Amino acid sequence: MSEPVTLRPMRADEFPAYHDYFIVDYGEEIAANYGYTLEKSVTIAREELADDLPQTVNTPHHTLLCIEKEGATVGYLWYNVLDAGKTIFILDFVIFELLRRRGYGKAAMLALETVFSQRGGEQIKLRVACHNKRALQLYEAIGFNITGYNMIKHIKGKR
Repeated sequence: MSEPVTLRPMRADEFPAYHDYFIVDYGEEIAANYGYTLEKSVTIAREELADDLPQTVNTPHHTLLCIEKEGATVGYLWYNVLDAGKTIFILDFVIFELLRRRGYGKAAMLALETVFSQRGGEQIKLRVACHNKRALQLYEAIGFNITGYNMIKHIKGKR
């Protein structure tokens, strides 16, 4: 059974903490997935976040949420809206490491689905790293299907 959580819009004063988490987390994912140095990966993460969220929490078509349990933030969820509001694509979703395995992730995804479907939404899309087995299990357990694979081939040269 999943623990109930609340999804609420992130405030501008909360964005710096999200930014700091995201740069480290996404930088590590880029390094793991593409074999770049951590320094290069963090630079890429920083540039992509600035490009994707130029107005931080006020960037059109993007929603940043805080996932809360009893008033305490337990994670974040970021998505953008596509297809005239019929589809959302989750760009980032995290439950803080020390708070995992309590059902918060499942509850957050189900809450998002409920709210989105009530607004006429039809699809939720996302990408999950192949090494993130726990996330893959969660998404499959709540009804997501694999639609493709990202692939890479490293060839000799400087990364």
